[in-house]
Amino acid sequence: MSTMKKAIKNQFQISENKCLAILLFELGFYLAGMLLLAILMRVAIDEGEGTFPLATIVAAFAGTVFLFADFGEDYTSQFHTQISFGCTRKEFFASVLLKHLVLSACGMVILLALAAAEDALNVRLYPMEEPEFVIFPILLRYGIAAVLGLPAAAALFGTLCNRFGQTVRIVFIILWMLFWFEIQWVMDAVSEPEKEIPGLFRGIAGAITAVPSGMWPVLGVLVLILALGISWMLMRSQQVN
Repeated sequence: MSTMKKAIKNQFQISENKCLAILLFELGFYLAGMLLLAILMRVAIDEGEGTFPLATIVAAFAGTVFLFADFGEDYTSQFHTQISFGCTRKEFFASVLLKHLVLSACGMVILLALAAAEDALNVRLYPMEEPEFVIFPILLRYGIAAVLGLPAAAALFGTLCNRFGQTVRIVFIILWMLFWFEIQWVMDAVSEPEKEIPGLFRGIAGAITAVPSGMWPVLGVLVLILALGISWMLMRSQQVN
């Protein structure tokens, strides 16, 4: 068996129960989302306002955070140990990335199944309500981008943490909070141009809408390659403790 195959086999042995963990994690948040939607439909949402796929949205958000943190941690928790035991940087990087792609695909398949179930359940549970939107086709459309993008983003985050330590985590948390604070402004600027919105967010929305829809896959591939390239360059020169 070649050393690369051995490294790949080792990675999957380390995470042999991870798909089950992803299933249980996403399913738990999915059920919590279903319960929350039932409560909202009873006490907060008026009749005729429609339903929305809250359970899938909650499961998708929680699953993404879980996988991103788990994938990023692999680069810091395993790197020094595996390199010290003779695994080359190339073998480590390739085997970890392949494992993350498989786990990311596993998470997406589970999410698609949950989304299909929720779209069907909401029709049965709330037959008098029209769904605001059906989430399964949206996940299907962007599924490949998510499966590829999550491991690439986690690779960049993990290798940056490995190089620069706790500072990266603090900066990331700040950027994460700013993103969720600002995203609503940007979404409003795109969907409601007449609404009064700070100029910065209107400018960001204008830049987003100026990009032709056919260019987004190209930009996504470029960002993917850039993230993996930076990750590999950082790992190549990373010293082993």
